[in-house]
Amino acid sequence: MKLVVKREPFLAALSAASAVVPLRGVRPNLKNALLVASADGSLEVLATDLEVGVRYKLKAESVKDPASLCLPCQTLAGLLKECTEDVVTLDTEGSKGILKVGRDRFEVLGQESSDFPEVPDLGEGAVLPIPAGDLASMIDRTLFAAAREQGRFAINGIYMQCKDKLLEVVATDGHRLAYCKKKLKAAGGVDDGVIVPLKMMQEVRKLCESVGEGEAVELAVRGRSVIVKGGDVTLSSLLVEGIFPKYQQVIPKDNDREATFKREDIFQALRKAMYLTSDETRVVKLVFSPGTCLIEARSPDKGEAAVTVECEFQGGELDISFNPQYVREALNVLKEEKVRFEMKDGSRPGVLREGADFLYVLMPVSQKS
Repeated sequence: MKLVVKREPFLAALSAASAVVPLRGVRPNLKNALLVASADGSLEVLATDLEVGVRYKLKAESVKDPASLCLPCQTLAGLLKECTEDVVTLDTEGSKGILKVGRDRFEVLGQESSDFPEVPDLGEGAVLPIPAGDLASMIDRTLFAAAREQGRFAINGIYMQCKDKLLEVVATDGHRLAYCKKKLKAAGGVDDGVIVPLKMMQEVRKLCESVGEGEAVELAVRGRSVIVKGGDVTLSSLLVEGIFPKYQQVIPKDNDREATFKREDIFQALRKAMYLTSDETRVVKLVFSPGTCLIEARSPDKGEAAVTVECEFQGGELDISFNPQYVREALNVLKEEKVRFEMKDGSRPGVLREGADFLYVLMPVSQKS
């Protein structure tokens, strides 16, 4: 292989691959990026940790003797970050890569490409186009609520389903549930619903950011893998196995008390009250009455807080307690000036809503006296 490529796009490809490459692993080959130079003048950079994979395609300045080789991803990316020249030349001698950047020359030991794991591509079949900006927003509004504990399996991921052109994205950790929906112009490929690992969703979020404004990403399910393509980058991941909770049954249907807050007001009030909580008493009590909400916090080793925030409240007076961090994390991803909070009583889940396309179910916690 002998190719000439611009340094910046090559570095961008290696940086994307580095996000997937495992820092530790029993297979040294997984720390490599597979470089595939083709006769059409393209260079593709592939990486995987056996769960999440990335394929990054870029145009080379020239390609002679098309071939493929595995080279250490972090090493290559680190070298190119230190260089400032615009053009990189890469030659191969057996399993060794010879990198020339300006007057500098680096010999990097690699491995043959034959043992590199397969990294899925989009291929043929049904594809679901999703506006990148919409998908990014839906990920932001759900990812924070997913479980991150080992052994939770089915809820250590984001549930996605698209039926009748309605895309639904859901996450839960058992204490709360975040739900987004969006009507799309097209459908296909995700009718039955899938659970996508958190790492994959984090990389998809970055991909959405890199896609041009107004552009779409393409999502497809191929067997046990989910594949997302945007521009020259294709991400793939094994799906999480298991059965996602029946989230529609978790959403309360009979809440008859409603409070409307200015988002920034309730956010700041909770922030104040949290200073008087501790790890053992990570709870605040919300006391609702007409026109106001009193937020109370108490810690045996810190003291007490009573913070009043204005709100529009409908229904009889109500006391209900929540983990304040869970409330603030939801408020942090919302955009509208006002948010609506629906409740039934102090022992039933509350529902935080923004518009018609987002809701957040939150289980109350017991207030220790």
